[in-house]
Amino acid sequence: MNHMDETLLTDFENQLNPACPDLSGIPPVILGFGEISTTFAIPAMPGIAFKRMPPFASDEDIADYQKVVMQYCDALRKKAGIAVAPYHFHTIHNRDGEIILYISQPRFPAESIGNTLLNKADEAKLAPPVRTLIGHLFSLSRTNRDHPDGYALGIDGQISNWSFQANGEALYFDITTPMVRVNGKDQMDPEIFLKSSPSFLTWIIRRLFLKEVLDRYYDMRLVFIDLLANFHKEGRPELIGPMMALINQNIAEQRMEETIPLLTRREIDNYYRNDARIWRIFLAFRRIDRFLKTRVRRKKYNFILPGKIRR
Repeated sequence: MNHMDETLLTDFENQLNPACPDLSGIPPVILGFGEISTTFAIPAMPGIAFKRMPPFASDEDIADYQKVVMQYCDALRKKAGIAVAPYHFHTIHNRDGEIILYISQPRFPAESIGNTLLNKADEAKLAPPVRTLIGHLFSLSRTNRDHPDGYALGIDGQISNWSFQANGEALYFDITTPMVRVNGKDQMDPEIFLKSSPSFLTWIIRRLFLKEVLDRYYDMRLVFIDLLANFHKEGRPELIGPMMALINQNIAEQRMEETIPLLTRREIDNYYRNDARIWRIFLAFRRIDRFLKTRVRRKKYNFILPGKIRR
């Protein structure tokens, strides 16, 4: 990873306008959007990708979060054999009195990122990386099944969360949501999911949806369905059928039907339609929340929102 300039990162944070990032003193280059954080680059630090987490209440809360991230990454490597991209933590006390955590990682070549590959690949070229993902997700499923003390790992297996290396290795880099459970209890404070939610919906999401959202990252069948459903979002629905057949073939060959029943195209398409509808509504409410905070209450809005998303 290229040289990290902590002073420049602090200057960036203090000049950042999350509601209108283009108007920031040091405008970021947006690389991708997630439910909790946005991935971006700072032009003066090429080769580094950053994720800015929602403000934490204290340095102790950041330390607790970092501990779970390290536990998660270590477990993915040692227990499931999944290679994880290098990462570093950077804590900043900004000029607004907020405690902000940045996570930096190498900025991988765009052509190595899964969604870029998906956009350009045909069935023959896509099959090898999908086989690699199948192997990793099967390994994680076995790890959860065979672990004796109620220890479980979840994962967001979408192809956009992986960098496929020239040697065939797949690096997982979506580490900001460390999915670790011990005897059914999340080791990460699940409230972190709610920080980016519209303030007027937080209690509803906490009560009705939060557990369901978290649970699906631990259900390997739903992880596979989510992986394939996002082919719709990337504009490659014609590849769902052959990749679904490849996954089902591997499930049958590995005799894993008991834990991962075979997938069907109908449920993949239905899953995508429902998920797309929910996120469209959620994003619309986030934009309303941004408007209320910045234009009505004249307060800072702390999240970078995507523009129009193709669904």
